[in-house]
Amino acid sequence: MIKSLTIRKYILIDELTIDFRSGMTVITGETGAGKSILVGALNILCGARTDTKVIRPGADKCIIEGCFDITGCALESLFEEYDIDYDDEAVIRREITANGKTRAFINDTPTNISVLRKIGERLIDIHSQHQNLLLADNTFQLDAIDLYSGDEAELSAYHTAYAAYREKERQLAEAESRKKRGDAEEEYLKYVYEQLSQANLQEDEEEQLEEEQTELAHAEEIKYALYTAVTKLDEENGGALTNIRGALAELRSVESKIKIAELAERAEQLYIEAKDIASELFDKQERINCDPARLEQVEERLSQIYALKKRYSKENISQLITLRDETKKQLDTIADSGEEIERLQKEKQKAAEQMNSAAEQLRKKRREAAARFSKKLEEMVRPLAMPNIRFSVEWQPMPEPDKNGTEQAVFCFSANKNMPLSPVAASASGGEISRLMLCIKAMIAAVHGMPAILFDEIDTGISGETAGRVGGIMEAMSAGRQVIVITHLPQVASKGDTHYKVEKDEESETVTVNILPLDHRQRVEEIARMMSGPVLTEAAIKHAGELLTEKH
Repeated sequence: MIKSLTIRKYILIDELTIDFRSGMTVITGETGAGKSILVGALNILCGARTDTKVIRPGADKCIIEGCFDITGCALESLFEEYDIDYDDEAVIRREITANGKTRAFINDTPTNISVLRKIGERLIDIHSQHQNLLLADNTFQLDAIDLYSGDEAELSAYHTAYAAYREKERQLAEAESRKKRGDAEEEYLKYVYEQLSQANLQEDEEEQLEEEQTELAHAEEIKYALYTAVTKLDEENGGALTNIRGALAELRSVESKIKIAELAERAEQLYIEAKDIASELFDKQERINCDPARLEQVEERLSQIYALKKRYSKENISQLITLRDETKKQLDTIADSGEEIERLQKEKQKAAEQMNSAAEQLRKKRREAAARFSKKLEEMVRPLAMPNIRFSVEWQPMPEPDKNGTEQAVFCFSANKNMPLSPVAASASGGEISRLMLCIKAMIAAVHGMPAILFDEIDTGISGETAGRVGGIMEAMSAGRQVIVITHLPQVASKGDTHYKVEKDEESETVTVNILPLDHRQRVEEIARMMSGPVLTEAAIKHAGELLTEKH
């Protein structure tokens, strides 16, 4: 239940705090006094969209804060999911600033509007005047039947089966789309793969071929240079090796007479290294051949590689190999797509069968609930000046299943004898819709533990004895939950455990709305005003007192 509501700088409200109690709270006031402002503030607190127009003129920020007793509301898991500190009391706050920014807090933890909405709809059901129009909405009608049934097992099973069916439907559509794209690309992919496979590309091949091409293209020049180098080193031709060996012999001859052992050793290593170099140069010279045929082969292979790189915009052979492998995978996927589609078609069919089975169970459950719903609604509405009411729920199959099932519910109604039933939207008056909606809310509230309900002039189009009975329904509802009623009917106002009056102060420079608690004497006067107008008559005061005495 809501324990208190604090509003600052909201439209015509400067600042006020309302302390609510359990039971039935009634809020009254003259037409235009600003009763609907309270409904707007509560809607904003529970996640409704808003803008800067709600900020009181001259203020830079509007704040709406509510304190809720959430004991027994089973909100622990929801608070944990959104990392909000849980306590038996929850303080919800909305702030709207003049620059257009809006912030939301739950127990001083910043949160977003969607979370606020989820929690708010578990705390209070706000029934504003325009919600009477929902009675003609097929989705609302179906929801009402489901809520009244009190057992969500079949609905939950259908939701699971429907979600599984839609997922298979999505997977199949994607697979068919991939196959369609693949079929269009298959010839090109085959061409690419064939070219790259036949090329028989090897990692590092390009670098090796380029080295070989350079060597073959300059074979004579390289061979002559190597021959000359070997000749200049060769011992037999009096080359460098002969001189190094002679120098080493001289060093060895005086090695015992002077400390040059290290130098002699280095000279010997120089001789060995130079001899190795000469040997390797000779071997390399012997291996180099002038081979125009091989050069032509190498250049043709390089031309093939360069052409492939250019054609497919790749920088090296490694990227071409990757392209080849990826193309092969695509071709394999295309080849397998037919089997995948066949598999998904079977899985979709199985999911459809499971969905239809769940839908049939849900259909039976709804029809049973609808029969009980119709009977109970007739019983509740009949005393409200509708003695001849007949009500039933008709079912219309939908072209395609949706998340709500395979049928639409249509509320059909007749208030008169010998008149056929027709959809509520086409046959019920505003007053009849108000009574039907009130009774439906009461029926659902009896099954579901909504902690608080606010009715904003749901009693429109009702008067006299019927108004008293409508008030009695609300009073009965308040035995199990908090009920807040904005009303213009004295018979309803007299049923309240707590009474607030909305007043508009137009004496000061800026118009201000205040909401004041009434004691017994003030309640008598307010209810008398509601019966007789601004001039209170003795009869009205007496009748008001009698109404309150009946309550207490």
